[in-house]
Amino acid sequence: MARYQETVEIARAREDVFAFVTEPANYPLWQPSLVEIRPGSRGPLQVGSEASEVRRFLGQEVETSWTCVEHEPFSRSTIESDDAVVPFRGTFELEPSDAGTRFTWIVETRGTASRLGGPLVGRATKRELEANTWRLKQILEGGR
Repeated sequence: MARYQETVEIARAREDVFAFVTEPANYPLWQPSLVEIRPGSRGPLQVGSEASEVRRFLGQEVETSWTCVEHEPFSRSTIESDDAVVPFRGTFELEPSDAGTRFTWIVETRGTASRLGGPLVGRATKRELEANTWRLKQILEGGR
């Protein structure tokens, strides 16, 4: 299993950040590699929410489906895919901070494809997490 993590301080209340990051319709705003998202239902994530998405990664478009497996309002939400090309678990963690909210995004990958991708995929994943987390901060602080 490979684990990638990025943390940023956002000058907004946890409730505001949580509402934004758990609304799949917002994902393309701060995750430009997301070509398309098709939520199974409208509205914010909750346990059992499902979605299909197409994402561009390393020059390829990859379609996957995921399910929300954990959802603790204002503090944590986790999605998971066991049948993706690279099975993954993605978690948003939010904590109060002096700035407003400490947002941490954790992506864990597993399976043969994860191991075979090695350092190239690892570096690309880390760069994407960094860029997307920074973009999220800019959007939520009003500096698009």
